[in-house]
Amino acid sequence: MTGLALPGRAEVLEMLAAFGQRAADSVPEELGSLELTWLVTEFEQRYGVELELDDERFEAVRTVDDAAEVLRAAVLTASASTSPPVPAALAAAERAPAAPGAAPS
Repeated sequence: MTGLALPGRAEVLEMLAAFGQRAADSVPEELGSLELTWLVTEFEQRYGVELELDDERFEAVRTVDDAAEVLRAAVLTASASTSPPVPAALAAAERAPAAPGAAPS
């Protein structure tokens, strides 16, 4: 996960406003499935995680507040389960045997 703070209701409204190219104060409280699908994709791109929302959790999201709560929890879960990647060169160096005469590390 990046160093971004998880968004609250205001940030979710701004994200949804971008979807409809409208002002945040004109975003309806109730969300349609297309808006929610788009919002999930935005969260995945912003936080660099793949969200695992089963059908039950996805269908339970009806409002902006529901979306903020469920998506924040999903991002936290996804980011906790992924460890930072190890650069390939570093991983290869750790596996390689020490060169003869090299000082032990």
